[in-house]
This record gives sequence, structure tokens and C-alpha cells, in this order.
Amino acid sequence: MIRTLEGGFMDSLIHAMGFKQALEAAKANRWEDAEEILKSLQEEYFALCEENRALKEQLTEVVEILDLSQSMRFDGRKYWLTTEDGEDGPFCQVCYDQTGTLVRLQEQKRHWQCKGCGNLFIKQGHPLEKAAATNRSRMPSQLVKNPIPLFVK
Repeated sequence: MIRTLEGGFMDSLIHAMGFKQALEAAKANRWEDAEEILKSLQEEYFALCEENRALKEQLTEVVEILDLSQSMRFDGRKYWLTTEDGEDGPFCQVCYDQTGTLVRLQEQKRHWQCKGCGNLFIKQGHPLEKAAATNRSRMPSQLVKNPIPLFVK
């Protein structure tokens, strides 16, 4: 349950009134009423403790994710994790960008392969990479010789 600032104030006020009611019941020798009120307050206290623990856990996860993202370096095709010992990786750009998952690329002779999504990353300096870079640098008009009409009137 998420509490607003106003809700937090109201909850505090209700709890204070609950303790006051328990005290008044005890002063009037209504021990069963006082015990019931205190049990109710205790249950609410335990629920708040659990909620507080869960929120702290969520906050820790967010901090870890932020720390991880700040430790990532993108080389234009793959991610590398910067650690105290140097760099670790490479990791799949597609998997990390889409799901935030670090999937280590498996090194092959001419490329890196992601076992998560199946993408291939050609190694730098390899003749295939140079050919791919050349094709990417061409203008679209150079790639398509004769346009294909999509809509005929």
C-alpha cells in the first residue's frame, strides 16, 4: 500500500487516538477493550514494518540498477561493464536495451554471438565488418536501383 503524505499524517493521528483509547479503556478497567485496541495497533505496526522493509528493498534495487547503468560503456555495437578490475564483457546491446538483461556475448571466430536473442556482432577489423560499414554508408538511392511502385492508380 502506498501512503501519501496526508495519509501518513492521518494514519499517525489514528494511531495516536488508538493509544489514547487503549489508555482510557485501561483506566476504566475495561481490560478486554484495551487489549483488543492494542492488538489491532500491533497488527498495523507489523504491517507497516513489512511495508517499510519492502520499500527499502525496492530502493536498494533501484540504486543497484542505477549503479549498473553508470558502469556500462557502449562501444557503438556492444556493451562493456566497467569494474574495479577493468572491463568485463562484451554484452548484447539488444538484450540490454530491450530488457535490461546483461547477456554475455559468446566469442566465435569471426563474430560475437548472443545466446539470448541470437544476434551476431561482427568483430572489428574483420573483412565482413568493413563490407557492412561500406554498405551502411551508401545512400539509399545507391542501394535501390529502380523504385517499386507500391500504389498504382
